[in-house]
Amino acid sequence: MDLITALNIDTSTWPVWLVDNFELATRAVLILLSVFVVWIAGWLAKRAMCAIGQRRLHSDEEFEGSAWDIGSSIARFGVILLLAPLPLQIAGFDAFAFVRARAGAVFAAALTLLVAIVFATWLARSIRRFGDKAQRRSGAGDTLFAFMSSLLKYIIFAIALVLALTQLGMETTSLVALLGAAGLAIGLALQDTLKAVAAGVMLAIFRPFRIGDWVEISGLEGEVADITPFQTSIKQIDNKVVFITNDRVWGEPLINYTRQTRRRLDLYFDISYDDDMTKALKIVHETANNHGRVLAKDETWTSIHALGDFSVKIRLRAWVPTREFVPIRGDITKAVKEAFDGAGITIPYPHQVEIQYQGQSKKLTPMPEQTQETPVLGDASDE
Repeated sequence: MDLITALNIDTSTWPVWLVDNFELATRAVLILLSVFVVWIAGWLAKRAMCAIGQRRLHSDEEFEGSAWDIGSSIARFGVILLLAPLPLQIAGFDAFAFVRARAGAVFAAALTLLVAIVFATWLARSIRRFGDKAQRRSGAGDTLFAFMSSLLKYIIFAIALVLALTQLGMETTSLVALLGAAGLAIGLALQDTLKAVAAGVMLAIFRPFRIGDWVEISGLEGEVADITPFQTSIKQIDNKVVFITNDRVWGEPLINYTRQTRRRLDLYFDISYDDDMTKALKIVHETANNHGRVLAKDETWTSIHALGDFSVKIRLRAWVPTREFVPIRGDITKAVKEAFDGAGITIPYPHQVEIQYQGQSKKLTPMPEQTQETPVLGDASDE
């Protein structure tokens, strides 16, 4: 009621329950706004530090894991720590008196969190760099290293928070009970998130794909860019990044196009019924094997695939390096077309012919082989 009186608000038309809870609701809103302001201030401090560091080091590779990178996390933590008493004061807790009374414990708790942030950031960066080096040197998959770095960082943060609360005077028994109750509540509220974490663990153990593989997940194709305990990100061919929760990645069919070092190329070519099939098969086979990047040339296979309505369909199977699948497919398709042109082999396609009869016209679309000698009939009076 003090707040209503101070603001001189007329509550005569308000419900009783709203008048009774107005001050509590107002304070809750102010607390949320102050927490948001504190978080924004910490984020701005980190972004400012990152911008300065990236400008000085000139590249993301040099910045990652550098003193500027770690310093940006420290700057965010420092700003949040300095502004933390604001929401506490709004909530009715005298944060400044608590700090004065237990300055040593507050300093120890802040130092614990600071050391945890620095150590967790350094450890995560180190594990990722080690994974990159192992992948370049021996071909080891760096997916597990990326997952473990994220998981260890969260574990270190959780342990540091527990230690900080213990140093502030919270009893271990009460803390365990509080964490248990909070864990139960979080587990019930975030069932899908915990499901994603469990799926992320399975992905890290069984590794159906690695960072850098080209995969199809939930109908989306792209290169695996990163995997965390919660989600997997893939970069599509047009440079868009798609984030997919790990439970969907693990629970739905997944196609890994680059798991094997070689991939079979299947191409189809149409020729006219009037062309020499044996000659066309030989041209397709030799053209494919003449490409320098076709593997296992003795396994290259060509045959008649089907007799279509308009053409004879030839099928080519050839093994190529997985990473070069798309450019080789384009090269062979172009080379076969040029070879067909040089050998006089036609690739049929539908034609539209207009036939005039007795002053009327009708458009027909016959088979390609029937369009070469189609007469144009005129009316008898035209002769």
